[in-house]
Amino acid sequence: MTKAIKNFIFFISLLFFFTEKSFSQEYNIVPLLKKVEEGKSGEVKEELQPLLKRNPGDPSLLFLSALLTEDGAKANEKYLKIVNVFPKSKYADAALFRIYNYYTAIGNEKDAAGYLNKLKIEYPKSNYLSSPEKVAVENSEETIVQRITPQKSENYHFTIQVGAFSNVKNAEALKAELEDSGYEIDLKEKNVAGSIFNVLYLGKFEDKKSAEKILDKVNLDFRLNGRVVPKEK
Repeated sequence: MTKAIKNFIFFISLLFFFTEKSFSQEYNIVPLLKKVEEGKSGEVKEELQPLLKRNPGDPSLLFLSALLTEDGAKANEKYLKIVNVFPKSKYADAALFRIYNYYTAIGNEKDAAGYLNKLKIEYPKSNYLSSPEKVAVENSEETIVQRITPQKSENYHFTIQVGAFSNVKNAEALKAELEDSGYEIDLKEKNVAGSIFNVLYLGKFEDKKSAEKILDKVNLDFRLNGRVVPKEK
């Protein structure tokens, strides 16, 4: 587990103390968060399944499920559900912060900016707007992502982003599967406000139209949700 994840879990554990009275109906996941911090994610996953069955629709448990989900896109779907369906949850602002991190990591600056603005407007007193990680975001919203730029000699303008994973082993597994099918894959690590994402890029294309022709086939064949993105400068 990275230091950033540990800090994040510790941070949301502290938030529980201040919001317990307002959201007492939600399941108390703090003990489980502490187990995750101790490196017992596997044990927590086993405990979580029966809890979800007994408490369907509990936003706190959904947040914990998202935190344990290694596929960035799938985790983001869960965070979005919390924000959209349970905006008064004690973890709504934390989920919104993670959504911002995800969209920044995959290079979707428009959505990232939108969710950052949503966090500022709807949760102006959120501790995520004054945490060390958040200060870094506010001071440099455009440069927070540490990008790895392709070699300048390579003449291309677009690529296809096929996945973003918090677990590098999952990223490497998909990379191997795609390479076995003959695709050229780049695996790049991005640090977004302390959260690490392992992002996979497929192919190098001179124009967007050429990339889009490959995109549909890749998404269909491998059940992905890839998208065409500009080459990083």
